[in-house]
Amino acid sequence: MTQVETEPRLLRVWRGVSGAVAVGLVLLALALLGVQVYAGTRELHGPGVDMVVGHVVAGLVAVVGQVVADRARRWVAAGAGLGVLMVGALVLWVYWWA
Repeated sequence: MTQVETEPRLLRVWRGVSGAVAVGLVLLALALLGVQVYAGTRELHGPGVDMVVGHVVAGLVAVVGQVVADRARRWVAAGAGLGVLMVGALVLWVYWWA
């Protein structure tokens, strides 16, 4: 009989949190893209191309980090999840709080 190794519950929760942040960044990027397109068709200012591009790049980086976190084990998965959270915090700081 083989013994199946399960991952700690904390790591699964950590992956869930980082996955939620990654999805949130992608949705935020899509929303900003939609607002920019809407503003462009109405000759309004909108959020700006630099803000939209920054959010799209951050969303892509977060998704790649989340894929690594989902496929890796233990410390690599935890580190990739931390990277996703750091990207989210960086986007919030640079584009929304600063």
